[in-house]
Amino acid sequence: MSATQLELLDISYEINSRDEETINKLVLESIRINQITLEILVEQKTKLNEAEKSQVTPIAQNVTNYMLLKMQEINELLYQKKEQGKITYNGYISYLIQAWYCSSYTPELQNKFNQLISQYSQTFNEDKLRRGSKLILMMESDSNEEIGHEIFALQDLQKLGIKQFNISHDIFDESKQLITTQLGLLDQSKFIGFLGYCFYMEFLFAKYIDFQLKLLREAGIPREAQTFLFNHYVIDLSHAGHDIELLNFFADSDEIVVLINENIDVVHSLYKGILTRAFN
Repeated sequence: MSATQLELLDISYEINSRDEETINKLVLESIRINQITLEILVEQKTKLNEAEKSQVTPIAQNVTNYMLLKMQEINELLYQKKEQGKITYNGYISYLIQAWYCSSYTPELQNKFNQLISQYSQTFNEDKLRRGSKLILMMESDSNEEIGHEIFALQDLQKLGIKQFNISHDIFDESKQLITTQLGLLDQSKFIGFLGYCFYMEFLFAKYIDFQLKLLREAGIPREAQTFLFNHYVIDLSHAGHDIELLNFFADSDEIVVLINENIDVVHSLYKGILTRAFN
């Protein structure tokens, strides 16, 4: 049975249909990212590692320690896939399709969370609310920066010669579940656990995507088709210090730590499932 027109996503049409403001923003963002030197990235990575050791509060450390253990599993999985010769063009194409799907929901998820966290912060005392206001504005700025980032994944697919893909067939169940679980969490009183999604994805890219980029280069994937991963590596590395501030501020009880770590479990399981299926 042939796919219907609605099931097929035409990549060129999807990119060209985006509004001019978003496209111009992405162009300027890419120019800025490409001007960042390796020395600056190394310096930022060093600062992040130092901040993890010296700036995370004892209670928030229960989140970062747990998260980093999970992330090590991702590196081990990908190294195993490399040894098995499964880091391939086709696997990377499948991964980029999932990246397009998931990142297209990121602004919606973050905006919904920002609204909830703003309401939640109204319960704080005056001093804490004053400190929190700055962080909430920072979160809103970071959310706006995410708008249109799924286009990077589509552009990488184009560079690999892909013109269209089947939305019904090519989007993994794990990708759909990842978005569904987070949307569902944001409709619950336990919405604060969404921080686990934010921290996991941003720290994963900031700390370990350079390792994954290396595996792709070794598999012969051209650098020009790694824009989605590289741009998020650079952006999330610059955000990582903000994430530590947010974690220290909001993860202020054992109950909240449990909620965040429970969601880290969910996000990790599904993201690991995405990688396992893509590079199978």
